[in-house]
Amino acid sequence: MHLQLPDMNLMRITFPLLRLKIGLLAPLFLSLSSCAHKQKVVEESYPDGTPKRECTYRIRGDQKILLSETCYYPGGKVQITGPYKNGKRDGNWKYYYENGNLWSEGAYRDGRNHGRRLTYYESGKVRYEAWYHDDERTGIWKFYDESGKLIREVNYTRKP
Repeated sequence: MHLQLPDMNLMRITFPLLRLKIGLLAPLFLSLSSCAHKQKVVEESYPDGTPKRECTYRIRGDQKILLSETCYYPGGKVQITGPYKNGKRDGNWKYYYENGNLWSEGAYRDGRNHGRRLTYYESGKVRYEAWYHDDERTGIWKFYDESGKLIREVNYTRKP
């Protein structure tokens, strides 16, 4: 009976590669098994059962983080939609007329108006362009009539 020993050069290469693969795959497996998932929840409904307000959450264990909110008109069309960060409005929010046309769009930062806001006539033409900085009016606001003609400018530039 003859006992054959494994090739030592092959073992020197194989075991480090195996350890490397395990080292790379273990964190991936752990992160996938503890992954957060998103869940849409109807928070309010109309009497007929259609959604009035729907929120999307990130769920991780017992933690439930609000990511976005969408409110609906009774007919089911979107009324308001936008993202949250740390429980406050943050990012671009859009508001719609009941016919589905865009009514207003603007940015929030940390729950406060921040940046450009456009408001539209139901026809789709711009009604006014406004600017905010940390919820305070700033810059030059421009107001238009329904034909799109500039009718007024108001300067809200803050004094230093």
